Amino acid sequence: MSNNSANHTKQALFKSLKELTDLDGVSGFEHDVVAYLREAFADCADEVTVDSMGNLYARRHGSGPGPHLMLEAHSDEIGAVVKSIDPQGFLRMQPLGGVSPAMLVGRRVRVGGHLGIIGVKSGHLQTPEERKSVLGVEALYIDMGVSTDDEVQALGIEIGDPIAYHSPLKRLAGGDRVTGKAIDNRIGCAILLELFRELANTTPAGPVTAVIAVQEEIGLRGARVAAYTLQPDYAVVVDTFMAGDTPDVDYFTEMPAAIGQGPVLLLTNSAHIGHRGVNRYVREAARTAEVPLQLATVGQGMAATDAGAIYLARRGVPTAGIGLARRYSHTPLCVLDLNDAAGTQHLLRALVNDMSNHTDLGFLSQ
Repeated sequence: MSNNSANHTKQALFKSLKELTDLDGVSGFEHDVVAYLREAFADCADEVTVDSMGNLYARRHGSGPGPHLMLEAHSDEIGAVVKSIDPQGFLRMQPLGGVSPAMLVGRRVRVGGHLGIIGVKSGHLQTPEERKSVLGVEALYIDMGVSTDDEVQALGIEIGDPIAYHSPLKRLAGGDRVTGKAIDNRIGCAILLELFRELANTTPAGPVTAVIAVQEEIGLRGARVAAYTLQPDYAVVVDTFMAGDTPDVDYFTEMPAAIGQGPVLLLTNSAHIGHRGVNRYVREAARTAEVPLQLATVGQGMAATDAGAIYLARRGVPTAGIGLARRYSHTPLCVLDLNDAAGTQHLLRALVNDMSNHTDLGFLSQ
């Protein structure tokens, strides 16, 4: 991958990621994100549809009937919904997805398009025990800058409304590393969109469908419906992944994955064991694209992705998972290296280019 090619890809990915993360789309409320992507994919796909659940399907027709490749990323972000509104106008929240309460205090949020602040008892008023403890979500509330529940109602805010972080995408000092909310997994959406733009004037050997699925953060729900509907021959899931290169993590015993070192091939996680044949295709594509590829395994209860739902659809779908290492998982301020995103896009391009050789997807032929 040349420097010019990598720089062009990074610039395009940053632009798409910025536009996607500026939108709010917590689980079950991905409408604005899906609407943006439906319009964007319309210019580079042969057909684009959205099902009743909110899953988006963008397809490029192939020169032959198969194999049919499904490339998938999820559109939703972690967040919350309004649980209750007290007489003083403070909102309580019910989390959607694996929210990290320790990272929420003092953060800005958007509720119904209005800015709010996540508050907690002042440190001056906390007991010594409270200062030492990590407060749970039940101790937090949202200050909308009003004084009564009637004023909240006047803003159009009701119980059940979505709450999204307000943390615009920014570049860090190094230039290639970015931080903000919803990087998990708008970066996967941006990669598939930019890949389809790159493929706009080519014809793959078989059909390629980019699927942007909903409700991953609350149980891999949209992907289950999408894979059942699509019935692909094989699939590759693009998501983010925990980095182990910070001072508080032991890289070798806990998480041997680092940002800036290339995409991660997820060999096993709590919901999925990668298909040996599709894993091999991914590794061959990485070599062809000259993209470094990290290998990772994680234990039960960790790092489930939509691959866990897709590979169980109907008679089973051979599936591989690609992760982009990011720091500070499930917080409003993830950190990602755009070089890993560019590498993933170039790897996927090589994978699509080699589809005519993807013929040994059976279990015993691997």
